[in-house]
Amino acid sequence: MGVFRNMFSALYHRDFRNFWFGQVVSTTGSMIQVTVLSWYIYQISGSPFLLGLMGVFEFGPVLVLILFVGVLIERFPKRNILIFTQALLLVQSLLLALLVWTGSTNYWLFAMLALIGGISMSIDQPTRQSYFVELVGEKDLPNAISLNSTTFNLARIIGPIIAGIVMKYVGAAQCFLLNGLSFIPVLYTISLIKINKKPNPDIFERQIFHGIKKGFQYAVKNRNIFPTFLIMLMVCTFAMNYGVILPVLAKDVLSGDESTYSLLMSIFGMGSLCGALFMGSRGQHISNKNFLVMVALCMAALQITAFFTTTTLSSQWSLVVVSILLACIGFLIFCFLNRANTRIQLNTSDDYRSRIMSIYILITTGTAPLGHTFSGFIMKQFGGAHAFLFNGSITLVMVGVLYLVYHNYLVKARVVPVSEKDRQDIANILNRE
Repeated sequence: MGVFRNMFSALYHRDFRNFWFGQVVSTTGSMIQVTVLSWYIYQISGSPFLLGLMGVFEFGPVLVLILFVGVLIERFPKRNILIFTQALLLVQSLLLALLVWTGSTNYWLFAMLALIGGISMSIDQPTRQSYFVELVGEKDLPNAISLNSTTFNLARIIGPIIAGIVMKYVGAAQCFLLNGLSFIPVLYTISLIKINKKPNPDIFERQIFHGIKKGFQYAVKNRNIFPTFLIMLMVCTFAMNYGVILPVLAKDVLSGDESTYSLLMSIFGMGSLCGALFMGSRGQHISNKNFLVMVALCMAALQITAFFTTTTLSSQWSLVVVSILLACIGFLIFCFLNRANTRIQLNTSDDYRSRIMSIYILITTGTAPLGHTFSGFIMKQFGGAHAFLFNGSITLVMVGVLYLVYHNYLVKARVVPVSEKDRQDIANILNRE
């Protein structure tokens, strides 16, 4: 019973439990939409570059708005913000379903709806990330992060499978409709949350640009947060562009169809789920201080291996080997982001949490326009598999250089707990890193 409580300690908080169960349904619907949208856009455009450009519309708002959002969400109750963003995403999904159902092939209409979704997510993600500590407290925060990540990675397995089946035998429009309907339970469960912490009145007196500046200064001066952000910047820009690579890889390189694409997405998700289980059970016992660097270098090496696999083996054998490599990459990506997220949150004071998590989202999501556009350009010029080679090589070189330059930061950074009350607990967790 004690082991069970440790594994699911965050669920013993009523408000987080309500929030989490709603997310289980909604996240699965979102992954259905992510899978179908990429495939459908590539089908109607036939252009890897336009597929990559879609990332600018989906994630560009994060790049532009996220820092302002980080200051603004400190001025309003987070529950109310989440209700607004989920309702907006519901409307966007229904409009996508209508477009596909009417047979529209207008790329720019889909781009505009992707832009609306991007604006919603630029508000939703930092709000969600900074809300966990209010729902469970600092003690159970790592468990809440792991449970949220596990939900996401389960959705990355289940969502593409459902998307592949529905898209092949029913239609793409029904996939978007399913996602729209999935927001109904999450809106209900958010409305059940009792905790709706009111912002500090002093926050309203702060100027937005001054707040952004202070947030950056806080991040740069923190010996645990700054180096983590630096290595994340390299990895998230060039090593996490699978949403744009896999449709092209499945269709053009592996000569497959939507079933092949959804299979690759699900296998990638299975690897991430294994990473979630591993970090949930063994993550606190990892003692290697080079963990983030080692994981990043392994990801880069596996991408380069995937390129040589597709250029030397037949389509059938390439599918087998690439599937194994994708599972391993999914595992490593989760381990990387989980460790980085936990390290950042445990070293951030509550006054700066929303702004720091906005920078975190800026790096994990806001770098996608550059990464997706770059990958799309490479695939258009050289072929689908070459995105693995270029992205892997760039990541390998940049992380290696970063490690050499910031060795003292990345390896010898001293833990600076956020409060005396939880100093010992936090120190025990981070010292294991």
